Amino acid sequence: MKSFLRMSAAVTGLVAGLSACHGDFLSGGELSVDPNRPTAASNSQLFVGIQSNIFYFEVGDLTRIASLFSQHLSGLDRYIPYDQYMITEATTNGAQRALYGPGGLADVRRLEAGTSAVKDSVFTGMAQVQEAMLMAFNADAFGDVVYTEALGPANPKLDKQLVVFDSIQALLDRAIVNLAASGPTNVGPRGADLVYHGDPTKWTELAHSLKARYYLHTAELPTVSATAYANAASEAALGISTPANDYTGIYSGNANETNPWSIIAGPSGRGLLAVNPWFADTLLVARNDPRRTAYFTVDPVTLKATSLSATRVGKSFPQPIVTYAENLLIWAEAAYRGGDEPTALQKLDAERALVGLPAELPTLSGSALLQEILTEKYIVDFQLGLEGWKDYRRTCFPNLPNRSQLAGASAVLPMPGRFYYDKDDRLTNTSIPVPGIDPNGIRNQVDPANATADAVGGACLAGA
Repeated sequence: MKSFLRMSAAVTGLVAGLSACHGDFLSGGELSVDPNRPTAASNSQLFVGIQSNIFYFEVGDLTRIASLFSQHLSGLDRYIPYDQYMITEATTNGAQRALYGPGGLADVRRLEAGTSAVKDSVFTGMAQVQEAMLMAFNADAFGDVVYTEALGPANPKLDKQLVVFDSIQALLDRAIVNLAASGPTNVGPRGADLVYHGDPTKWTELAHSLKARYYLHTAELPTVSATAYANAASEAALGISTPANDYTGIYSGNANETNPWSIIAGPSGRGLLAVNPWFADTLLVARNDPRRTAYFTVDPVTLKATSLSATRVGKSFPQPIVTYAENLLIWAEAAYRGGDEPTALQKLDAERALVGLPAELPTLSGSALLQEILTEKYIVDFQLGLEGWKDYRRTCFPNLPNRSQLAGASAVLPMPGRFYYDKDDRLTNTSIPVPGIDPNGIRNQVDPANATADAVGGACLAGA
């Protein structure tokens, strides 16, 4: 699992100890003084370290495990238990600690303070977007997490997941204001930004797309559903406006700067992931979807998908993190849920056009329209962080079979709704509950049970 914690060579000093820090990972000590890193780093150096850390979370081991839950892929070797929903406190192997330490929240807060000190509001806004991405990944993966008291007292409390998302939305609002600042001090990271090269317009679009994504993540809750979908549509309208503005992981392909998927699933990889035949050879074939050969290598004789495509596991492939296609489909679904079917169909067709698919018939409506939107979203979710897993938990679509039941497990398990906290984290913070007596079980606050699958009906099979 340590592959997703590796940093680029340019920031090794900034993130040394990422998976090996000791003591209370949420307060004081090595978060303030780390003998393996410079005592003071420039704002640009901090930015690169944080951005690289985000790359490796968004395309790292937790996201690969989530791709097994969403059945975009199947597991081999030590991934087989994950494919059958068997996770433990050891599964995440220090991931949450890394969200707070060097390259994580501790450095984000240093960056925010440093950019504010030089009156660079644009740079501060970009740092705030980075904080939002880190803490939203944290809440998506683990549910209730430390945020309000992070980097503060011993045994900091866990904030409820919905509170965390509300805080992130407010943070992104402040970021958007800061990104609009002008004046000679507002120069941003410039070339230190590996994705957008310091362009505040692109960062502003990203912030709006993130807001739309996070509203969708909370939309299953009946108490906030209507508002969440309405807000998601409004934010998507201001979000990423072209594929050229996609936010992706950037990798040179050199040692320690390699696309993590190539380490696991490339030609010389570790052999932990396999094609899921239902996704590659049933769903995509039935739809005559050109993404089948973009995502997978297809045997010219058997016409079966045999592995991830050479492109997708290329050492320097820019793995998607937040994309225009995703933004369009968030907009489509949110519009549909709000009763605006014409806009929903328009945004669905705009997304289909990106990959050369024909427009849907203008008569497509009702549950059939929702089914097409959710199907497209499921296909776009491939290798897109935690999104496939999160969408399934929210919609139970597609109505996936239960993997533990298919494997003939003696005890049929539900698809996990979240990961367990690391054991070491629990032992250093008494606020973290012991598995088995956790009041949330293995579910999240924003993940109430689904009685049936959206758009198609039927009991939810893989996990309510």
